[in-house]
Amino acid sequence: MSRPETGFGEHYVDDIIRDVLREYANREKPIGASAIVKCLKEKGITHTPTVVRGFANRMGAREYVTKEECDEIIKECRADEREVLFVKKGEKGRTIGYWMMETISESEWMFLMDSVLYSKILTKKEADNLAKRITFLAGKSFSDLTKYRHKMRNQPYTVGDKEIDEKEGHIESRVLKSVHLIRVAIKERKKVEFNLCVYDYGDQSVRLVPYGKHGKVLPETPDRYREDVHRVVSPFEVIYSNGRYYMLGLGADLETERSTDLKYKLYRVDLMDDLSFAPRTVAITKKEAGIEEELANLFKYRMENPYMFTGKVERVRIRVDADQFTQIVDWFSDDFKVVGHDANEDAYYDIEVKVNLNSFTFWVLQYSGCVEVLETGKKGDDSYRNHIKETLKKALEKYEEDDK
Repeated sequence: MSRPETGFGEHYVDDIIRDVLREYANREKPIGASAIVKCLKEKGITHTPTVVRGFANRMGAREYVTKEECDEIIKECRADEREVLFVKKGEKGRTIGYWMMETISESEWMFLMDSVLYSKILTKKEADNLAKRITFLAGKSFSDLTKYRHKMRNQPYTVGDKEIDEKEGHIESRVLKSVHLIRVAIKERKKVEFNLCVYDYGDQSVRLVPYGKHGKVLPETPDRYREDVHRVVSPFEVIYSNGRYYMLGLGADLETERSTDLKYKLYRVDLMDDLSFAPRTVAITKKEAGIEEELANLFKYRMENPYMFTGKVERVRIRVDADQFTQIVDWFSDDFKVVGHDANEDAYYDIEVKVNLNSFTFWVLQYSGCVEVLETGKKGDDSYRNHIKETLKKALEKYEEDDK
C-alpha cells in the first residue's frame, strides 16, 4: 500500500512506527500500542497511543482474532502490496497488538542479499553497494543476523574493483549493464560488438585481456602489433546458469558459418569488454536461424546443457549409484527416465537423459566415481562411452607418471 500524505510531521512518525514494528513485532509476537509509544519515546518522540491507532487507520489495518482468519487475510493480499498492517484482537474485541507484513519478508530479503554477496559476476564493491540498496528498498536494517557479510573479503571476484569509487552512493555492475544492453539489442534487432576476454596473470595480478585470432592482446603489446579483436554478433537470448550470464548468438566467423550443427555460440557476459550496439547492422532472429523451438523453454535448455557448451543434444544412458540419485534431480530436475529391466534400484539406477554431449562430458568426469556411461546408440570406438573411457585414460596417465 502506498503511503498516504497526512498533516505536517505525521509522515515522519509513521516511518518511525514502521521501524518499531519491523524491529520488535511479528505474527507470533504482536506489539501493543503502549509498547510502541514507549519505543517512540526512546527515539525522542513523545506521543499517546492514539498516534498508533491513527497510523492503523491510515494503513487500512486488517483485523483478525483467530489464526485461521489471519491465514485467510494473507491469502487475499496482493503480491504488489508494499506493507500490510495486522491488528490482533481478543475474543471480546480488545486490541492485543500490531504487526506488519511486508512484500519482502526478512528471510526473503536475506536470500536476495546472499545472492548478491555470493555472486560470481559482481565485484566486491559492486556486491556490497547493491546489498546495501536492496536492504534500503526492503525497508530493513542490518542486524546481528547479517554480520557474516563482513567475512566476504575477497568474494566475489575482484577484477575491476580498483577502478570503482566505493564512496559513490549508486554503483551499477558492469556485467548487469551489459546484460541489459544485450536484451535491448534482442528486442530492437540490433547486433552487438565486443571484445571477448580471458583471464591472464601479469604484474603479479589477475587481469582480463582481449583474445583474438592470434591469441591474447596484452596491455604491454606494442600498438603496431595490436589487432582489432571486436566480434560482431546477432544476439538470440541471455541465459543465467551456474551463477553466470551467457549470451547465445550468431557471429560472422568461419567456424559457425561452415558448421551444419553449430547454429550459434555461447559467450560469457562477464568476459565481454567494450560492449556496444554494432552500427548500421540488423541482427538475424532466432526464427531465421532455425533455433526458435530449441530456445522456447529456457529451463529445459539449461537442463540439457549442465555446462554451457554448444553442440548437438542427444539421448544418453547412464548408471548412477542409488545413494547419489539426489545429484540427478539437482541437475536435471525430473526431466529424465529411469530405464532398463536389469536395474537394481537398491544399488543403482539406469537413467536416460537428453543432453549436449560436449557439456555432459564435464559432468560425467565430475561424478565419475558414481556414474557410468552405458550407451548413446553408437557402438565401438565412435561411441560416447568409449570417448569417456579414453578421456579418463588420459587423465589417469598424468598421475601414473609419478609411479614410473
